[in-house]
Amino acid sequence: MTRIQSMFSDTIKNHSSAIYLLILTLIIGLITYNCFLIQTTIGPVWDTYDLLSEAAFLAGQNVGYYDLIRPPLIPFLTSLLFRVVGLSTWPIMLIDGLIFILGTVGLFLFLKLRFDNLTSFLGALLFSTFPLVLTFVCSGLTDTATVCISIWALLFTVLAVKKDSRWFYLSFPVAMLAFLTRFAAALIIFPMFLFMLINLEGIKHRKYIFIGISISLIFLIPVLWLFYVNFGNPLYTFLNFFSSSSGTVSAETELLYSYNPDFFYFLKAMPSLMGPQAMGVVLVIFLGLLICPFKRFIHKRKLPENQNKSFQFSLGKDKKIKLLIFSILIILFILTIQKVHYLFSEIILFIILYILYNLTKGFKFKNMDLDFLFFSWFLVFFIFHSVYVIKDYRYFIDMAPPLAYFLMRGFKLTTSQFGIKIRNRNITHYLFSGFLIFLIIFSTYNYLPSIGETNNHLTQLNEGNNDISMWLVNYDPNYKGEIIYSDIWPYSGWALQRNVSKMPQFHDNQAIYTGAKDYNLTAKDIWDYNHELDLNNADYYISITPGLTFVNYKPIKQSGRVILYQRI
Repeated sequence: MTRIQSMFSDTIKNHSSAIYLLILTLIIGLITYNCFLIQTTIGPVWDTYDLLSEAAFLAGQNVGYYDLIRPPLIPFLTSLLFRVVGLSTWPIMLIDGLIFILGTVGLFLFLKLRFDNLTSFLGALLFSTFPLVLTFVCSGLTDTATVCISIWALLFTVLAVKKDSRWFYLSFPVAMLAFLTRFAAALIIFPMFLFMLINLEGIKHRKYIFIGISISLIFLIPVLWLFYVNFGNPLYTFLNFFSSSSGTVSAETELLYSYNPDFFYFLKAMPSLMGPQAMGVVLVIFLGLLICPFKRFIHKRKLPENQNKSFQFSLGKDKKIKLLIFSILIILFILTIQKVHYLFSEIILFIILYILYNLTKGFKFKNMDLDFLFFSWFLVFFIFHSVYVIKDYRYFIDMAPPLAYFLMRGFKLTTSQFGIKIRNRNITHYLFSGFLIFLIIFSTYNYLPSIGETNNHLTQLNEGNNDISMWLVNYDPNYKGEIIYSDIWPYSGWALQRNVSKMPQFHDNQAIYTGAKDYNLTAKDIWDYNHELDLNNADYYISITPGLTFVNYKPIKQSGRVILYQRI
């Protein structure tokens, strides 16, 4: 009987990673399925419609409207489904969900390089159930997909450095895929190269780095050709992103709804963005911080006199020079942040972290290089989104995986302080982990229904736009030959399957095309709306702007807050 128990125990131990991974995949799969149902009910949002129109263009089923300045990977993958099932909104949501599941699996494997199975399971589950992450899973946007692809790019980088250099064959190409999913993902090159640089001596075959980079550039060739054919400049879209993300403030920028120059915006919002489950982890860490000094004081009193000495750390001349350079760079970083282009700040940060690693590596903390990898991952995106004056809660998703890592880092360190063990197993760790898993599942169960409720206005907007569009198709069989303007042109263009002219929002002599704040219209603003329609001889105007009055147009149909106007 004892032998059978031993064999069973060994079998469980040898396959425990697979068991945890299977359970994690089942839980995340169920969550993703529910998110898919919720998002298909809500319907796509503005950016998703842009991606859908680009996917239709790539599938050879052009609807007349498309915006090729969007990153092409998600539209390309969606276009493959369009060729099979035809044009619909759900394929892009399905692709988003599948990438999310793969990303969560990748994070579990990533955390396994640093933690035990249970902690890795908890960290991956925590990341995937951050309320902000859940809100955008299966939305068809690129935020969660980019982060999930980036997880694999960084995981392959660590494997290439630590295990086999041939993993570079995948790390750089996957990083390129993340970049082609969302251009801001190019910033992951900083944590990638930092990890490679601090472990440079351990990389056995450095030629594989250049081979991996060369393979990644192959993926870029068809994209450059697509941009060249459509814009006459293969770098047009990249240059457009680079200029728009520089943080430059204009009069029009200040009128945008998401304009927020507060550098500490995400830091202040972090508690609400993390959700109750993450705050539960923070509570456990805080409890450990209270107990740890007391335990160390008791332990210190019990040590023999020759062991009760403080740690001595001396600085040689080389380290004094590095410390001086480090201090100068810190001051330079603080003085220039938000005053220069964000890339300059990112480069300074890269050098600061590299010097800091060299100053502290003498302490020989276990897996300190991984700590620096995740720390740099968090900081590069925190700096980018904090400097960028256009801020949205969903940008915090870029920082979610490293945040989950450090929460698990603190959680594991905290539970190890209690020292309640049975058969060499830390019972405290299992008890707290069980509590947090229950909290995560309970919080997720209660949060998912609120996604649809919170976004009810988007549901109504989609329904109103579809009703108006279908009514117009029946009302005017020649609608494809008419000039149609719309406030929500991606919505209208997709529903009408034709190009729709863009109607900006007018305010204070400014024409704002997307993301404008809601203002009370002045007489001059209303005149601008009239002038725009009259100047371009518009036949119809689909509007969600309240308070408009026209001389030459009359409302002929309304659905919710969507109104269809026709030239008199």
